[in-house]
Amino acid sequence: MTNRIHELMPEFARHEGRWTGTYTHITPTGEVLDHHAVHILAEFPNDGTADFRLNTHNVWGDGRSERGVYEAHYRDGRLWFEKKLIGSLWVIDDMTVYLRFGFEGDDSIQVCEMIQISKDGKNRARTWHWFQNEKLFKITLTHERRDD
Repeated sequence: MTNRIHELMPEFARHEGRWTGTYTHITPTGEVLDHHAVHILAEFPNDGTADFRLNTHNVWGDGRSERGVYEAHYRDGRLWFEKKLIGSLWVIDDMTVYLRFGFEGDDSIQVCEMIQISKDGKNRARTWHWFQNEKLFKITLTHERRDD
């Protein structure tokens, strides 16, 4: 079995691989809430378990770390997340994808994320706008470089 995302969403398939970068979380007025390193593995499994799998490893300077795995399935031109993250991802153009999601068990938070990849595929920028009960409360700025 082969993964169909390379054919159906070739612009997003460019994000496949290992990425290293930083997350900076700020308030809407620019106050830094948190800053930490992130290691990402974006993959398109061929085993039929998911069309897209995102493995995250967040690492803070004080030694704390957190791992997450998020899977999505393709339908109707989008990747749909239905466990842990609830939402969908779609392609805007050859450089940009958009992801809108919430969290399983918490309807009060919605996140709007825009992801841009450089033309050479070696750098990404991601911007997240976090809304809680319809009010913007946090912005996340991410810069990542391809490892592989």
